[in-house]
Amino acid sequence: MRDGLSSIVPSALLPILTASELELLVCGKDGVDIDLLQNNTEYDDDISPTSPHIESFWRVLRGFDNEDRSRFLKFVWARERLPMTEAEFHQRFKIQASVGDGPKDNPDGYLPKAHTCFFSLNLPAYSCDEVMEEKLLYAIYNCTEMDADFKLAESENNIWMEEDEGVGEGEVGRSGQV
Repeated sequence: MRDGLSSIVPSALLPILTASELELLVCGKDGVDIDLLQNNTEYDDDISPTSPHIESFWRVLRGFDNEDRSRFLKFVWARERLPMTEAEFHQRFKIQASVGDGPKDNPDGYLPKAHTCFFSLNLPAYSCDEVMEEKLLYAIYNCTEMDADFKLAESENNIWMEEDEGVGEGEVGRSGQV
């Protein structure tokens, strides 16, 4: 275990670090700095930082407590913490439009979809902050699989489809299907 830790933090420093200092060096800063995330975000060509649903997204995310912010980050990146500084950001967060006619015609009927490998989010253009918050919270608390790492048997697919009727074609899995 010491060898593994020494690959991250020089072993000569271990005796002089407090537990909090060691945690900071190994895990990064606790909590999600929304300004840092926003400064390291890029948008698809058809989305602008001033699009109404994007402004709504940032308002809603700022209103989340630290636990919900960490869950959001885990949903979109499979990590619970951001790098400590902009210089340490090696992959920018990307917000993309939802794919398909359904989310474009009836965005409030669909869930956001994340791709953790690409640190990206397909975000429907929700009609208001309340819908944005509801859909984001549902996705971050109910997504249990990441990047379609599973394949349901046909019988399981049928059960999911029956249970989700009326919800729209929202993706609970990050980049897989319900």
